[in-house]
Amino acid sequence: MYQRLIFKKKLSKTDVEHRMAIPMKRFGVFRIPQGKHFQNFDFLDMISTGRSWSFRCSKRTTNSHPKPVLTSDWIKYVKKKCLKEDDEVSFFYVKKDGEERLQFGVQARKKSRLMGTDFWSDV
Repeated sequence: MYQRLIFKKKLSKTDVEHRMAIPMKRFGVFRIPQGKHFQNFDFLDMISTGRSWSFRCSKRTTNSHPKPVLTSDWIKYVKKKCLKEDDEVSFFYVKKDGEERLQFGVQARKKSRLMGTDFWSDV
């Protein structure tokens, strides 16, 4: 399987409770058709093999700053993975062996602290 990192983000309180803000410099990856303000995208769960999540990428319609966010299954994903503020999520381009098309992938990492040292685990 081929994968290339699109972006990685440390999650904020808003990201885990309401919606995930997409960094503006990576917004162009999510192509929303002209005249629309949202588009649904499927994301392959990089840890739970075969599981797919449908996140809606939307932007403001009235402001010159689009402020893109992910919604829909995003909060379900956060709850399923037990993510909290300061955990990390990464988004990838993914191409499965034997397939022609690129897909989006998502992977979460939880931060744990033991005896003053941070440890990261994929979830």
